[in-house]
Amino acid sequence: MRSADVVLAVVVAVANLAVAAVLLAKSRGGTAAPRIFGRLQSFPRLRAAMHAYLGLGFGVGWLVKDIFPSHSTGDTVLFNVVRILLVAGLVTALLVAFQHARPIRDKAAS
Repeated sequence: MRSADVVLAVVVAVANLAVAAVLLAKSRGGTAAPRIFGRLQSFPRLRAAMHAYLGLGFGVGWLVKDIFPSHSTGDTVLFNVVRILLVAGLVTALLVAFQHARPIRDKAAS
């Protein structure tokens, strides 16, 4: 694995996990809709889960893929775990994209 691959994998993992942490922190554990980049983020727990899955699937999976020799048992298990994490992230993203959120009243605007 080249150093650029390692840097990119770490950046992907850290960025996605940081977004998940910010979503949970600003939403007070998922009980409120936080405003990030000027937009209300509905379903913060679902979005945080999506970012955690994507960060673990892309970033950590990318880092660990070169530990095991190709076509070994460890390589096969890791490949399946990463695939499951990425599918879970995709399903979560689709749930967020196609779910119609109820309008959230902004108390500050009232």
